This record gives sequence, structure tokens and C-alpha cells, in this order.
Amino acid sequence: MNLKLTMKEKQFLNEVLEELKQYQVSSKSRNNIKQQILEHIQEAREHGQDSLHELGDSTTFVKDFLDINGIDLHAKMTKMRKSDKRMGILLLTGSLSFIFTYLASQLILSMFLTESFNPQYTNRSFDYHIFYQISDHTWWNFMLIIISFSTALLVSVLTVKLFVSKIRGW
Repeated sequence: MNLKLTMKEKQFLNEVLEELKQYQVSSKSRNNIKQQILEHIQEAREHGQDSLHELGDSTTFVKDFLDINGIDLHAKMTKMRKSDKRMGILLLTGSLSFIFTYLASQLILSMFLTESFNPQYTNRSFDYHIFYQISDHTWWNFMLIIISFSTALLVSVLTVKLFVSKIRGW
């Protein structure tokens, strides 16, 4: 459909499509609505009427569309808020499990695979730090950090997946 839209019509159409996208209306439904609005604008022009006056403002149009199609606006907003809260909880859970696992792994590896905690080992130039310096050998330190990082990443991903499956089960 080759139809030249005015700025107001383009703005109205974009606002409607953005609001529908915000309410998670499928792209197929949004395309159908776009076609219907364009057809309405064309018919209104043919009859010499103001197309936007009949449609009203974009918010009212979207609310009417949602009411007609049986989509509960309040439930959608509540669901969107809950999903935002869940995302924050998932991020916090993943971050905390990553940090805890990394530190625990670093501590265990430094206790059993390095001489850092050996009371007879004295190296005055070595400065132990659980985050990044658990061995005085650079290559060994790097390998242990990679092992700790990989373990922490795996555990945090599994924790988040378990948490997501638990949430969906509710």
C-alpha cells in the first residue's frame, strides 16, 4: 500500500505500534493493526474526513484494542513488573553464587595445590591475595585462576537455571 502519511499520522502509527510492542503483542498482530490503520486512513481521505479524529489518541486506541481482544491490561502490567523483579533476583543470585564459588575455589586450590599455606615455605617477595595471587609461579597462578573462574561460571549458570525452573514451576 503506497500511502503518503502526514507527520501526525506517522507519529500516531509509531506510538500505537510501540505501545503494542510494550504490551508484548505479537509482531503479526502489530502488522495487522498497522494495515488496518493504514486502510482506515486511506478510506478517511477518500471520504474527506479527518482519520485521526475518529481513531482518537494512541493510548485510547491501544486500550480499546486490548479490551476487544480480551487482553487484560492490568494483568500484563503486573506480569511485566514481576518479570523485572525476577530478573533482578536472578542477577543477584547469579552474582552472589559466582563470587562465593570463586572465592571458595580459590581458597581450596590455594590450600591443596600451592605452598601458600605451608608454614615452612618462606618467600618474602610473595604477597598472597585470594582474588588474583594464590601462587608465586605466574603460569600456575594463571591456571588456578582460570579453573576457579570456570568453576564459578558453571556453578552460577547452573544456579540461575535451577532458580528459573523453580520459578516457572510455581
